[in-house]
Amino acid sequence: MSTKTPFELRADLLKQAQDLLESQYDAQVEFATKAFFALAKEGSATMENFKQFAPAFPTSEDILKQAKEFYSFVSNNK
Repeated sequence: MSTKTPFELRADLLKQAQDLLESQYDAQVEFATKAFFALAKEGSATMENFKQFAPAFPTSEDILKQAKEFYSFVSNNK
């Protein structure tokens, strides 16, 4: 078993948070795209429909917040 430094542990948490949020983003984009094309088949699709469902890409603040939640879970081993 290798021992990671605190820096490496924080870097891993940041990477996990980024991966999670990007996976959620991808799933939401897929949903928005499917919803848009379903409306397109009905002839009622507009870019406003797509914008209604399309998510915002995770910001660095979002990633840091998620990483802090992960860290909180790990550090509070109750």
